[in-house]
Amino acid sequence: MRKAWEKRRASATMEAEWLAHPVCCCGCSARLEVAKNPKQQRSFKPGHDSALKSLLRKINRGKAKSEDIPQAARANVGRIKFIQADPEFQKPFAKPSQPQRRQRKAASGDPMTVETSSL
Repeated sequence: MRKAWEKRRASATMEAEWLAHPVCCCGCSARLEVAKNPKQQRSFKPGHDSALKSLLRKINRGKAKSEDIPQAARANVGRIKFIQADPEFQKPFAKPSQPQRRQRKAASGDPMTVETSSL
C-alpha cells in the first residue's frame, strides 16, 4: 500500500509542476500559456497534437519504441482527450506487465461477423 501512495504522490507532484510551467506534450518543449483554470490548460501548441498522434501510430506499427513518448505526454495522458477516446492510442502507454483492456462488445444493432466452421 505504501508503494501505491508513493507513486500517487509522485504523480500528483509531477502534474502540479507541469501545471505551474506547462510545455507542449508533442515533445518540442515549447512553453504554453498558463490558464487561469487548470481544467482548461492546453496540452499542445496549435497543430502539434498531430506529431504525438503520428508517433503513437508508429509505435503501434512497431517502427518506434514506447520509450520515445515525451515525458510531458506520459505525465498528462489522462488530460489528452484523443488518447482517452481511442484504445489504439492507449496501447503504447500500457506497461508490458499490464493486461490489455477488454474491448467493448458490439451493440445489438451493430453488424458482427460470425465465424462458422463447415464440416
